[in-house]
Amino acid sequence: MNNSQLLHWSFDYSYGSQSNKYAQELLNLLHVYETQSAYNDTNVNEELPIKHIYQILPNFWRGYKRDNAQEESLSIGAVTIERQLDHKNLLHYNVQYDNTTSGENLNLHFCCQNDIYCSLNGSWRVEANNRCSDNYSTLTWEGYITAEKEIQHIVNGFEICIGTMESSLPLICNWSLFDVIPNLAEKIKKSGDKEKIVLLDDLEQFRPKCKLGYLDSIDLPMPLDGFYLYGTGVLPSYWWIDKKKDIVIVSRVFDTLVLTEKTGSIS
Repeated sequence: MNNSQLLHWSFDYSYGSQSNKYAQELLNLLHVYETQSAYNDTNVNEELPIKHIYQILPNFWRGYKRDNAQEESLSIGAVTIERQLDHKNLLHYNVQYDNTTSGENLNLHFCCQNDIYCSLNGSWRVEANNRCSDNYSTLTWEGYITAEKEIQHIVNGFEICIGTMESSLPLICNWSLFDVIPNLAEKIKKSGDKEKIVLLDDLEQFRPKCKLGYLDSIDLPMPLDGFYLYGTGVLPSYWWIDKKKDIVIVSRVFDTLVLTEKTGSIS
């Protein structure tokens, strides 16, 4: 059987300008995760924070240039999502996104309520870097929500209001969707209804009109339930959950994230 036939349309980029190795690469990464997961199930360290590591695969190879053109792996970087529960029942997230082809590096630090929506709580900080050697190679901003539900950003000492919360829905960072979608998955799948959410994309762009919905269930390459995220001003993405309620594949317009490692637990 052609390996590409094992891939759902939402994350099948083994055609067109994409390398013909794409399907095999994605399947190999899933195998790495399954092997690692089986080991961690019997070696859980409850003192460690939960950490998920995803490899980044390019959906379309044109436009990407790596330092080593002969490198066999298609991966163009990695995402590490770490969260830890404190004594106040708050989740502290540290997210690192590193694209080795573009030189883009994002570090996000934020705090959430330990609820099904992982609602943003308190302030947050983002550090963005690239490989340029000029004044635009680094940008740092901070943010918080005022008592009037205004979302404020602090950039270079200036405060900027980027939006106002006009609904009772909680504000969610896109990087905490790795926990939010599993929390809501059973409800969305059973009801068939779309879940309205308010998103702060990369803790920067305010997207007040977003929806999560059930997409499909598949058995190959492994049993997975799929969900979609649509919204005004948001590029569509597709999120696939395994039986352990981990997001193992996230298919976005330009890249696909594939889970390869999970460690720690929320105690």
